Amino acid sequence: MSVIWKISYGKGKVFYCSLGHIAKELEIPQLREIIKRGMLWTSK
Repeated sequence: MSVIWKISYGKGKVFYCSLGHIAKELEIPQLREIIKRGMLWTSK
């Protein structure tokens, strides 16, 4: 089961990440980078 994915949807974009439900997980630099890149991708 995928926990992170992205897709173009019509004229928009969707980024999904099921990780980070516990605040402590956001201290992991790699997870923060994934979330940052996902947000940047959806904003372009």
